[in-house]
Amino acid sequence: MRYVTNHHLNERFAELLFKWTTEDESWLMEEFGRIPVVEDMLSYFQTYEGIGCEFRLWYKNDAPVAITAVLERAPSNQKTWLGMIVVDPSQRSAGIGRTVIHSILSETREVLFAGIPYDRNGWSVFLGKCGFEQYNVEGEEKKYLIFVHPNEI
Repeated sequence: MRYVTNHHLNERFAELLFKWTTEDESWLMEEFGRIPVVEDMLSYFQTYEGIGCEFRLWYKNDAPVAITAVLERAPSNQKTWLGMIVVDPSQRSAGIGRTVIHSILSETREVLFAGIPYDRNGWSVFLGKCGFEQYNVEGEEKKYLIFVHPNEI
C-alpha cells in the first residue's frame, strides 16, 4: 500500500472524506457537531494541519482506500498519535485499517496513541482488533478512552 500527503490536495481529500463519511452520522456529529458540507471538510483539514497533523491518502491498487491524520509529536506527551482513520465504506472489514496502522507503526520506533470518545464502543472494538490496548480515561466534562499500540509488529 502507498500513500500521498495532502500538500496541495486538500480539495481531493475533502471530497473523499465527505463521500466516505456521509452515512456515518456518529463520526460527523463527533467531529463537527452537525452534518457538514464539503467546504467544512476543507476547514477541518486546515485546522488539524495547523496543529501539526499530517493527512495521508492511502491507495491500494491505485484506488484510494483510506485517509489518516497523524500527529508525530503531540504536545501532551511528545509521542505519535493517530488522530483519525477513515476507510472507504466499500473497503471496510477487508484489513485496510489494520494495514494502514501497521504502516504508520513501521515508521516509528515508539508506541502509537489514539483517543476516542468514551461512549464510542464500535471505535474501541476496531482499535482493539488493530492491536491497540486501553491505556487511560481522560477528561472532565467529556471523557475519552486513550489507547496505545505497543508497536510489537
